[in-house]
Formats: sequence, structure tokens, C-alpha cells
Amino acid sequence: AVVSTQSTGGEVWEEIVAELVVDNITPIRSDRDALQEVQQIIAAKSEAVKRHQLEILEGEQSAEEEEEQACYQQIRSNFKQWEQQNASRINFISKTSDYETLQMFKQRQSTLAEKSRQDPPSSAGTVEHNTLLRMLTTTVHSGRHINIPLSETPPPTGGNTSPHKILPAISPRSR
Repeated sequence: AVVSTQSTGGEVWEEIVAELVVDNITPIRSDRDALQEVQQIIAAKSEAVKRHQLEILEGEQSAEEEEEQACYQQIRSNFKQWEQQNASRINFISKTSDYETLQMFKQRQSTLAEKSRQDPPSSAGTVEHNTLLRMLTTTVHSGRHINIPLSETPPPTGGNTSPHKILPAISPRSR
């Protein structure tokens, strides 16, 4: 609802001017100037309100148009997806119903699979070494103690029957 160029206050002043004319009264110059100025101010305010309301209406209309365009875009997207699914379905049917087409697609799939495989590593420029070392007996420290062979002499009778002397492991904190 757009406000008319004369709001409630403007109607009162228009009524006052109309009463003066009906009663055949002419206002003095200062009153006439004041009436004209009041009418100009009211007209300017009414025009500002009208412009503001038009801006609001244009904004609402623009928002509605954007929403409508988004809806149409969604419809186009759904239709395009439907077309792609339909084309895929037709492609599948043609592959499975015609033997030559099936063989062509099978060959194409095999070719793509071969292209996607990595080449075997080449032995040019690489150094190969033996991973089994003769002198290596352990690769991991397995406990808090280390066994060091003493000699080939038989162990003394009693507690330790191992031919190794048991030493405590060296830890970084004991240094």
C-alpha cells in the first residue's frame, strides 16, 4: 500500500486551506508563506515515503525473481541429470543387447585398464644388494639385558648355565 502524496498531516493542512477559501478569508502574507512552506515540507516527506516504499517493493520483486530463477535452475539441473541417466541406461542396453558393441566396450575397458597400470620398475641405474647378512644375528634389541659370549669353556655348575655373561643394558640415562 503506497502512501498518497498527502499524509494525514497534509490532509489537515489542506483542509485548513480549503476552509479559508470557502470562508473567503485570505491569510496575511506571513501566514500564507507559512502555509506554503508547510505544504512543501509535507509534499517532500510524502515523496520520500513513496520513494522508500517503491524501493522496498522493487527489492521484494527482485528477491522473488531470484528465487524463481533458482527454482528454474534446479529444474534444469534435475532434467539434465535425468537425461544423463537415460543416456546411460540406453548405452547399457545397447552394450548388452548387441554382441559387437559389447566386444567393442570390453576391448576399450581392457585398453584403459592397461594404460592405468604402472610400468614395472626398471633395473637400470639401481643397486641391488643382499638382504641376508651372514654376521647379523639380531636386528632388534629384545630386552633390558645383553648376552655376550665369554668363551668355549663349559659353564660352572650352579645358577647360570648359559655360556654368556649377562650385562645390564646401557641406557641414555646411565651415562
